Amino acid sequence: MLFKLPGITLTVLIALTSCKKPGNGDQSPAVSFSTVIAFGDSLSDAGTYQVGPIKAAGGGRFTVNGVDGEIGTLPVPTYTWAQLVSAAAVGKASCAARSGGFGSPKSNEPATGPTKCRNYAQGGSRVTNPKGIGNPVGVGFTAGPLTEPVVTQIANFGADSGSANFDGTELITVLAGPNDLFGQIETLTLESKAAGAAGFAKSIITQMIAFVTPANRAQAQTAIGQAVQTEAAQAAATPISIITAAIKAATPFLAADAAGKVNPAEIGKTAEAAAKEAGNTYAATTGLQNAVSAMAAVADTLSSYVKDMVNKGARYVVVVNIPDVSQTPMAAKNPSSQPLILAMTTAFNTALEKALAGADGVLFVDAFSENRRQFIDPAHYDLDNVKDVACNLNFPANVLDATKDGSGSAIVCNGNNLINADTSRYLFADNVHPTPYGHKLLAQYVTKAMVLAGWL
Repeated sequence: MLFKLPGITLTVLIALTSCKKPGNGDQSPAVSFSTVIAFGDSLSDAGTYQVGPIKAAGGGRFTVNGVDGEIGTLPVPTYTWAQLVSAAAVGKASCAARSGGFGSPKSNEPATGPTKCRNYAQGGSRVTNPKGIGNPVGVGFTAGPLTEPVVTQIANFGADSGSANFDGTELITVLAGPNDLFGQIETLTLESKAAGAAGFAKSIITQMIAFVTPANRAQAQTAIGQAVQTEAAQAAATPISIITAAIKAATPFLAADAAGKVNPAEIGKTAEAAAKEAGNTYAATTGLQNAVSAMAAVADTLSSYVKDMVNKGARYVVVVNIPDVSQTPMAAKNPSSQPLILAMTTAFNTALEKALAGADGVLFVDAFSENRRQFIDPAHYDLDNVKDVACNLNFPANVLDATKDGSGSAIVCNGNNLINADTSRYLFADNVHPTPYGHKLLAQYVTKAMVLAGWL
């Protein structure tokens, strides 16, 4: 377990992790890293989108943007965990290797020279799919987030370096998968709605057939089914319009005693219940199985990228698994979804750890278990709040890429648009992203693992 470090600064973090042999005064790092390279998503993003309207709104990172203390008289910007780990390893926080999006063209930051920007992580990015969160187009999208996937990020490093190989002196950090999880939730939602619509249509047809004479039922079923399918495909279709189309198609085949018995309201009520049951059943069975399998497959793919780095010379790769997404404010808004989210998270983390077990040069860091300990015993980590969000997600600047319903992003959150409370020890900035203090806790946990592994 970690000790409380309520006031940890960049200087302190470097000092805590840089002493190799305090007994004899040797302050050199255990490993002399030449640079730190980061691959991943918004949790590691060093400021890819600190451009255009995002920069103008005082944002750029997916946390509470701004300053977080001072070193002497110099303000210290807030950093992500990956940047803090970089500071601990080489004495300097990493910077974004790419910038752009939200209306600004993509540009490559210097990968050589005095800056050596090697943080390739991008908010919204998935492992392989270029259509990340907020990016409906994929490759080349700049109207919103770039979301270049990890596989492209790795290729970008090769292009910047002039070679896809590593020389073994780099520290590489990898944290990806959450956006694939969000993508699976979206897919499951759409598929469950489709299953519900199918259940709705089936119920209407079944109910209408009951009013048809036995001799005409086969012909009537075909006619009613076609009418329901045709109407449901219309953009302006509603439950009432679908039921109306079904009744009209069934009318020529209705039994003589059916007159006055067909009640559209009752048919709709029964069909709605059937739709709900069909959607829920799909989500709890086939949909869940597909989502869990898909997340395990994503983990296997990510592990193959990591192993390929090792095969190409990398000797120090820190792989961080997905924190407990099921306990984020996002998941808490819909408690019925939490078991599904936990199942997907666990499937990914289990598959990733299994695939990387025993891999030379790979340090697997279990952020999931540490995150769960934070929820169980927040006081141990000097956390005041592990449920609510620090940013005012209805503030205009915070809804550049979301609707004004409390689902905004922390990408432009700063000290001017927080909630009216002391949020310095909140865990969450928005519905899924940590505060600067949350990033410090994760960075501390990662650097501790590196110390124990003899890497720092």
